[in-house]
Amino acid sequence: MNPRTSFYFKWCIENDYQVYIKPDSYLYRIAIRKGGITSNGKDFHYDRENDFEYTSSERIGSVRYKSVDIASAKLHDVYKYLYDEEAKRLSGKPFK
Repeated sequence: MNPRTSFYFKWCIENDYQVYIKPDSYLYRIAIRKGGITSNGKDFHYDRENDFEYTSSERIGSVRYKSVDIASAKLHDVYKYLYDEEAKRLSGKPFK
């Protein structure tokens, strides 16, 4: 993993984004789950120890890939996209 990919990957984990490849028939899509780390990859998770409910939502990408390898090669772009979108949202103006 190159250093920039590693940075974006760590940022996604720290900001509770779970990014993964999901089978779709005989093809594959990239899925993003906001809140996926704290909710253990589920829509809903109840933490009995802390008496707290965690929720997450899944977005599935529109692009279908022929193989896991091709989809994996695009993960860096997804990590960077999530980082850039969050930076735009926080700044309130376009981010370059």
